[in-house]
Amino acid sequence: RGRRRVLLEAALAQARGRRRAAMTGAGLERHLQALAAVANQMRLRPPFLTEVLGQPWALAFSPAPRPHPPLLPHPLRPAG
Repeated sequence: RGRRRVLLEAALAQARGRRRAAMTGAGLERHLQALAAVANQMRLRPPFLTEVLGQPWALAFSPAPRPHPPLLPHPLRPAG
């Protein structure tokens, strides 16, 4: 039981650190990650995302995940 508590506290400290990093511009914000996921699904490589995502980032998660309906009803396709 003591070891589990130590591991939980370490995980919480790491999550807090990543959240702070994202809030101060040193972590990957979840909306930016969502843009990258959509661009990837559409097989697009915007220069901005390529540059930004090529840097080292820690992903910060929101503190309380909530269920969301699917964002996209079907796979995206590039316009054209």
